[in-house]
Amino acid sequence: MTEPNADQDPLEVGQTKEQISLTPPKTGRPARDSVEPPRWTIRGIEADTRLTIEKAAERSGKTLGQFFNSELREAAANVLKKGNQPPAKTEDVVVDLVEKLKAELKESQAAELRSIREAIEQRPVSFRQWLFGKK
Repeated sequence: MTEPNADQDPLEVGQTKEQISLTPPKTGRPARDSVEPPRWTIRGIEADTRLTIEKAAERSGKTLGQFFNSELREAAANVLKKGNQPPAKTEDVVVDLVEKLKAELKESQAAELRSIREAIEQRPVSFRQWLFGKK
């Protein structure tokens, strides 16, 4: 039998040398062994929205998961009750309010103009008629 060199790794018979990688191992989605529901990753959530939700959950004494389970489920159920109508955004509410105020203003102006026209039609034609009335 030959003895291994000092600069070589001694290997047992049938043992293979392990490859050492400089890159970290890939971490993908782990295999699911349980019946636990899948985890969600929601992209596109703005930072201020996330902070608001985190503060609301903390203030209500719930974890994010508990907060979503109760509050988001309730909000989604309300949307489903309304049908296909999406929840109102602040911009939509403001636009609706402005349109309503415009309509009320136009109606008020029209009523004011009618009363002015009626007053003009009923005014005296002359100073004498104004002083003594119509004969």
